[in-house]
Amino acid sequence: PDQGPEAVRSLYRPRWPLLLTLAIGVVAVVGLAYLPSQPGGEARPVSGGKYVEGLAGSTASVNPLYASLNEADQDLTSLLFAGLVRLGPNGAVLPGMADLPTITPDGLTYIFELRRGLFWHDGVPLDAEDVLFTIETIQDPDFDGDSVLVDLFRDVDVKAPDERTVVVDLPQPFAPFLARGATVGILPEHLLAGVDVAELRDRSLVEPPIGSGPFRLVELTPAVAILKPFDEYYLGRPFLEDLELHFFRDDASLLNALRNDEVDGALFRPGLDAEQIAFIDDDSRWVRRSLHTTTYSLVYFNPELEALESSRVRRALQHGLDVPGMAESALEGQAVVIDSPIIRDLWSHAGAPEAYAYDPARAAALLDAEGWEAVGGGREKDGEPLRFSLAASDDPLQVRVAQEIARQWGELGVQVEVQVSGASQFVEGVLLPRAFDAALVSVDPGPDPDPYPLWHSTQALGEGRNLASYANAEVDELLENGRLTSSPAKRAEDYRAFQEIYAEDVPAALLYTQTYQYVVRAELQGLSPGLLLSLSSRFDDIHLWFAARDANGDGNE
Repeated sequence: PDQGPEAVRSLYRPRWPLLLTLAIGVVAVVGLAYLPSQPGGEARPVSGGKYVEGLAGSTASVNPLYASLNEADQDLTSLLFAGLVRLGPNGAVLPGMADLPTITPDGLTYIFELRRGLFWHDGVPLDAEDVLFTIETIQDPDFDGDSVLVDLFRDVDVKAPDERTVVVDLPQPFAPFLARGATVGILPEHLLAGVDVAELRDRSLVEPPIGSGPFRLVELTPAVAILKPFDEYYLGRPFLEDLELHFFRDDASLLNALRNDEVDGALFRPGLDAEQIAFIDDDSRWVRRSLHTTTYSLVYFNPELEALESSRVRRALQHGLDVPGMAESALEGQAVVIDSPIIRDLWSHAGAPEAYAYDPARAAALLDAEGWEAVGGGREKDGEPLRFSLAASDDPLQVRVAQEIARQWGELGVQVEVQVSGASQFVEGVLLPRAFDAALVSVDPGPDPDPYPLWHSTQALGEGRNLASYANAEVDELLENGRLTSSPAKRAEDYRAFQEIYAEDVPAALLYTQTYQYVVRAELQGLSPGLLLSLSSRFDDIHLWFAARDANGDGNE
């Protein structure tokens, strides 16, 4: 529909979830480095076998509406529950318990048709009333779960005209709705309809939760969750016959469990040292995969600072950063550079490696062209030195990286002073009031590539997350269009154009994206992990995993 600029901008006030994390630590980054899950393509899926995965953490509420508050809950609920749609390895929206919806031309109405033959783990049929119940639960004033879901569904109208049809009406077009909202796990109305919403958080710890995901819960204790395959799972019965999640205090305990053969696999946070990596890689029992998330690190520039108002200077600073070298030295090689403000391996990523490449000669030429002459060991313009501060939180890794950035820029003749503050002060006193010259930050835009919260000019004030105060009218229009259209192809076109403009303007210097190390026994096959849209997304294809067997048909476990 035709809408004037003010009408369009009114659609994007911050009541829609921004899905942004102002991470206090610096994020290590590594791209995907997958090892083949079926060497030589010889192993063939067979039913049976057992897999035990270790988790650092414990469950608090086995309910998908609360799972975002706890990583262990995310992992367990992803195995037990399913949503209307699901996300593919590159974040593309795929059919789930429903087909991809029919969306009206105005982008306001989503019509979902559920698959036939859907069942809950207890054998009760799953229908549209369950979907209606789940959304109405989120909308209940007493619901105290995921705030992103609350914001997303607050003004949504939902109805179920028949047992297989769900109609969702949005108050305004919002293309990220599918990836952010329609993926949420559906709850069983027949079991929870009489439960007070305020009691839902603790309900799952009193009675075993019933879902419609690939596995059903048999037993849950503080130490272990025991699961069995669900015969009626809509994507097919899983091959694994037994699945267990074992809970450990922290990553150190988890690594010890792996060393002692107590678990068959584990996902480790960034920070494994070289010796730990070598232990895993030197043991043929294990296969390690480096998986990155949607979180990435960057240095915001304050364009109000005279020294940083020129895009030539900002491009020079980007080209003056040896990010691969920094990742090798500060992050022990567990990082890879990014080449776009949309994370690599996401469906709309259009990288521009040359725009962000380490090139000291080019950096020097850009500074020269802008009038910053090399004088002694520094740079001057009209007698003033090229000098500014770099804000960072007091996380040890962040401080180390900030100091390395300052050192590298010093080699260009730029004087940079690192200013460190505590976590809360860094966010509340430095980032949000934009009280910095430059700032080292980590952000997580979430599973949809929507760049609006980070780069649209309306988000440059107050609680908005456009911390670089970036303002470009053409970019604003592209990001607005990306939310108004439901066509992935059109969104990709708009976002490609945005990425091209960003590479010229460089409102922030891009660094790297977070990495986790996923380690499993070599005989576990069928895995094809992609981008970690959430940590639990490593389980997205678990129904295809299987334990390879030897020539006699015996398991290798």
